[in-house]
Amino acid sequence: MMSIGMLVRLGEWLRELSLSGSNAAAWAIVLALTALPALGLLWRGRRRADWLLLLAAGEILAGLFYLVNPTLLTAEYDAGNFIALAAAGCVAATMLAWAVLRALQNILRAENPGRTIDRLLRWSAWAWAYLAALAQGVGVWQTMREVAESNTALDTGALLPTYLTLAVLAVMDLIPTLLCCQVLRWGGKLALGLEADPFGGATVSLAEKLGGRCIRVAEASLGVCVAGNLLQFLLLPVLHSARFNVSFPFASLLLAAVLGLLCRYFRRAKAVSDDNETII
Repeated sequence: MMSIGMLVRLGEWLRELSLSGSNAAAWAIVLALTALPALGLLWRGRRRADWLLLLAAGEILAGLFYLVNPTLLTAEYDAGNFIALAAAGCVAATMLAWAVLRALQNILRAENPGRTIDRLLRWSAWAWAYLAALAQGVGVWQTMREVAESNTALDTGALLPTYLTLAVLAVMDLIPTLLCCQVLRWGGKLALGLEADPFGGATVSLAEKLGGRCIRVAEASLGVCVAGNLLQFLLLPVLHSARFNVSFPFASLLLAAVLGLLCRYFRRAKAVSDDNETII
């Protein structure tokens, strides 16, 4: 919200600057800000995604123009905040798309695919875990506030079992996501092994171990889903808030199944390779 307010004030300041007789200075500032996406061209190598920089520049120009002249868009209400939000969202989405496409192309052209996959999956796992934990924390805090506001006649001690249950359920909801992150890290380790020695003893042993772990991940994900609802049911007499979800840990099961099948496929490929060597 602070950044949106700053954009609104920037438009007001540019309008005041223009009305005070410094129209050329106002346009110079607008054009300078519009040219900021061109800094992306400093990255080596041209890509088709660089056309998005031109789109981002156009979005900045349009956003600043309407921030300076909001009545041209609508005169029925003060549209400054809406214009700032729309412009910021469009520019951020365009620049993020540009950065992701550039990064993806660099990843696909990497000289060491196994090492690149390992780094990509490892950092993705950490980022996913952090964002999921942050979202769960914010969600359980908001739920606790709602419970407190809807039960003002009760003191904190009476609501403590509800708070503790909400916290435990938040952790349980987070477990399948954390398991997904661990599966990603296992995938990175397998990629490193395949790059170093595809059919070596260590790589085959790792594939066997990961296949078994993937089965346990699937079992744990489903078990946590069942246990969460069972916990609420057992504690129902002392709870002042309950939310029963018939959910399916799709992401964790999918990742575990795919990695498990890849490990199985790798074992079969190893067997074929051994047979070929025997024939030769």
